[in-house]
Amino acid sequence: MSDLPPIRRIVTTHNEQGLGVVQHDDNLDMKVTFPGAKSLPVWTSNGVPAKDNNDETDGAFRPVSGPFGVVAPGATFCGYTELAPGAMASWHRTPSLDHNILISGKLILMMEDGSEYLLDKPGDVVIQKGTMHAWRNPGPEVARWVAVLVDAEPAVVNGRQMLASTERDSSKENTC
Repeated sequence: MSDLPPIRRIVTTHNEQGLGVVQHDDNLDMKVTFPGAKSLPVWTSNGVPAKDNNDETDGAFRPVSGPFGVVAPGATFCGYTELAPGAMASWHRTPSLDHNILISGKLILMMEDGSEYLLDKPGDVVIQKGTMHAWRNPGPEVARWVAVLVDAEPAVVNGRQMLASTERDSSKENTC
């Protein structure tokens, strides 16, 4: 699907003398998550505040039990996603604060009210605060972005918790 280079991940730690050293320096492979999309978990912390500085576990292989396999309850998740030209990541909402940073290609952020926003410059950032959204790649090349998700309390609107969901309420769509 992609001619993009592999993801190189460097993880640091301390040696027995207390000196900072590299623990892992490796390329990680993206995995197909659905047709037209690949993803790669880079690190899932073991809590917030994280206790990873004293844990030898490789966070790339730590299981994630939260919604959609990307929200780590009481923790953080960092991962890459690639979306093929014309592909769409379906509507979803997670109980998390998401930091999405475009690396290459173009993405369209689709919001529940019907609005759309083009991300077309590497470094463009979207902060998702527990909102229903979808992603679409207008092409012509593969889009790659990194996301850091921090577990959060669900957003509350008019006393209603906005829980994890893939169900979009189209009755709220902006018709202007």
